[in-house]
Amino acid sequence: MELLKDILAVIGGIALVLGFLRLLFDVLPKLNFLKSKFWKFLSSKIKHRSLEKKAIASNIENVINEAVTDLRKELPSGWINKVSIHWIDKEIRNEVEDEELILRIKPMESQDQNLMNGVFLFFTKALFPGTKEVIPPTIRKASVLHLSQRIISKKQPYIVKKFEKDFIEQSIESDPGIAGYIGDYAYIDKYGYFTSTYMREIHRIADNARYTDMRSRIENEFKGILAHIKDFIDSYPNKTPRELWHRKGESSSYAFLLVAKPFHPDISPYLRRAEQHYLNGIERLYVMGVNQERRFVKRIIKKIINETRYNLLELIELHKDYRGESGGIGAIFDAKALERETEDIVDEFFDKKNDSQ
Repeated sequence: MELLKDILAVIGGIALVLGFLRLLFDVLPKLNFLKSKFWKFLSSKIKHRSLEKKAIASNIENVINEAVTDLRKELPSGWINKVSIHWIDKEIRNEVEDEELILRIKPMESQDQNLMNGVFLFFTKALFPGTKEVIPPTIRKASVLHLSQRIISKKQPYIVKKFEKDFIEQSIESDPGIAGYIGDYAYIDKYGYFTSTYMREIHRIADNARYTDMRSRIENEFKGILAHIKDFIDSYPNKTPRELWHRKGESSSYAFLLVAKPFHPDISPYLRRAEQHYLNGIERLYVMGVNQERRFVKRIIKKIINETRYNLLELIELHKDYRGESGGIGAIFDAKALERETEDIVDEFFDKKNDSQ
């Protein structure tokens, strides 16, 4: 009897410790990497299927949540949430609870396959909230495939070829139109325009076109935006034609303002261009800068806030700047926004960015 009590006490103690560690890992997202290592170590010492599945799930969660941290800075607020993996035996829909995306997926024998399934399903559920049903499936799926490939290339490069074969190529077999979009998305993403401009514009148009006749023509509008961004990139760094600095479509308009510090830093030309875009009826103004000149970019953004009629919507970080170099800074202004952000938001954004470098 005493031996049984001792055994039960040990089991209870282990359960208590595991419960505490699980709570600690959930409360402190920065410990995700240690969480993954912990479950992997435990499953290697105690051969049990449930621990193996927990180790696999923790690894997938760690990879996705690390990517989430980066992408949250690029994509609109509310698109990207923390992920949690739940294994299931049959298909059921995902849930969102307390800003956490619950992915319920079938476990596979291959851990690489589980990881790829998790990343792909995450972006399928997370991208274009509220407009999925309006955006054409080919465009939407190509976006999911592109971002999945980008994340896997960065976090788990050894399985990129397998992802391309098992996911991208199979998707193209089912829908050949995906191929062209994948190539174009990769091209504009090299210069920071995929997440900063393209995804935001098609999401905005889809939201506005939901119950209008524009919905029947929406794919052509999206193609026009993609073609314009590609032409704009191709024109840089040569003298970009005036008409390429902006686009007026059937249901939206936007313009670019690329910030590069001149030899004699004068901000007045930037203000004149911003105000001219406003007078020309341009709704959205995308200000794009580079990390090396962030102080100058900060000055420009503040001046546009205070001395033009555009309202600041959000500040974003990009994995590539408009020159194709790592790290970019963006600011999105809107002529019709009801709320106007202040200089304090700009100071907070740039101070936080300086602290992280």
